[in-house]
This record gives sequence, C-alpha cells and structure tokens, in this order.
Amino acid sequence: MPLTPQRAAHLAALAAAALLLAGCGITLGGGASSELFSKLRIRGEPIVGREMTLEVTHEQRYPVAVDISCFLVQPGRSRRLLGRDTLPANPDTSAEPTPVAGGSTFRFRVQRPGRYLALCNTPLDPDNFIKEGFRVK
Repeated sequence: MPLTPQRAAHLAALAAAALLLAGCGITLGGGASSELFSKLRIRGEPIVGREMTLEVTHEQRYPVAVDISCFLVQPGRSRRLLGRDTLPANPDTSAEPTPVAGGSTFRFRVQRPGRYLALCNTPLDPDNFIKEGFRVK
C-alpha cells in the first residue's frame, strides 16, 4: 500500500496519540483484563462447516480512533484473521470520559474439529486483548 499524504497524516496522528497516551500513564489494557474490551462470545453450533459468529463488545474511552482485529486461533497450528474494525474516537474529551459502548461481529466457519481460541486485540497494543476458548466437533 503506497504512502499517500492522507495515510502519512493518519499514521502521524496515531503515533502522536500513542505518545500522548503513554505520557499520561494510560495504556490500552493488558493481561487478563482490558480497558477496551468487555466481552467476547461465540454464537452458533460448534460443528465443522457450520456458520458461527464472534461477537465482541467494547467500551471506547480514548480521544483517538482505535483499530481492533479478531482472529481464530488453533493453538500450535494456525491463526486466521476473522475481521477488523475501527472504533471512532470518543467525543468526550474530559478527564473522566464516559465510555462509548459498542460491538463488532464477525462470521466464520471452521473446517477441522479441535480446540480453538477466538482472540481480539488492538494491533498497536497487542497486550490489549480478550480471548475465549471453545471446541469444535
């Protein structure tokens, strides 16, 4: 993807926001808990070839847009991108912003039985994540 002036400005804004947030002692999450992600659910019958849905809920607190990515992981074998979403910046710029609740949904099918993880994170801070394990028959 070529670096257009528009893309360069967007990347510069993200870098500046990341520095600002880091300077304020704010992180986007980490470990088992996350400031951004609230819940991750897998819906549908976990059977090979059947359609399932990943539903992730989030609470956007940040004054900048945040990109999220969700993956289907078969531990030790593969990782497949299920989808991406961009959460708009929170318009509340006060010291204690009211989070904007939202959700993202991605449909998928599994082609092999086994244990899987559904995982969503923020590409700029992969430590900000939520995951849910499940088994497909």
